[in-house]
Amino acid sequence: MFRGFVAFFCFLLSCIGTVLAMPCDECSVLDESLPTIMMEEVLANPLRFTASDGEFYYLADLTMAEQDLLLADDFFEEREVRVKALIEQKDRWGRRPAILVDPELGDLSVRLVKAGMAIVRPQLRAFNCLKFLINLESMAREKNVGLWVIKNVINDYKSISYEQIGLYGIVEAKLISVGQTRSKTYLNFGERWTEDLTGIIQRGTLADFSEFGHDLSVMKGKRVRLRGVMQLNQGPLIELKHPAQLELLD
Repeated sequence: MFRGFVAFFCFLLSCIGTVLAMPCDECSVLDESLPTIMMEEVLANPLRFTASDGEFYYLADLTMAEQDLLLADDFFEEREVRVKALIEQKDRWGRRPAILVDPELGDLSVRLVKAGMAIVRPQLRAFNCLKFLINLESMAREKNVGLWVIKNVINDYKSISYEQIGLYGIVEAKLISVGQTRSKTYLNFGERWTEDLTGIIQRGTLADFSEFGHDLSVMKGKRVRLRGVMQLNQGPLIELKHPAQLELLD
């Protein structure tokens, strides 16, 4: 009988460990007090929606596909979901970053990325969660589902046009060199920074890249993937504020 109790206790501990090891666990326990909203209202404007508590929110860590593609998925029709703010602080427009919680599927970020309905836009979530979501994004891309079947959102940096300045996107390129100043680290993808793409990492976030698992010193000459808002400051650049914005492909 004692052996049976020990076996059951070990099994219970293993189950608890599995739960705690979930990569995206902000909604591991459903809070019935969370405000609600109809999913179609979120899809109408993922950047600013009003939940049942009267507060404004936006979908955190995701960039959504076009609305007509989202509404084509029957799962999202007339479905009420809960809204969980990731932080209490509001931005300048009075919004809080949030994820959506469904009683049946848990974190809807997983469903959206897996179905090719959203691109991961690293911002607030834990490193292991973002790695998990980016892996799901890669699988969706390989299966050509959702937005990955109607357009290619990954660009070679040389094909970037002026119209893409100010937009969030994904770029793949070979890293030519890594430069360092007192305040910034520069990822150079060409010989002329006024013409070629540059990735910029501020000194204050550089340690996060090492913690995430990036070794910039070995990336020279290898192909990488960057995601972020394309900017223009004499030359095209992407500021990497989060280590999940950088992926080593080789």
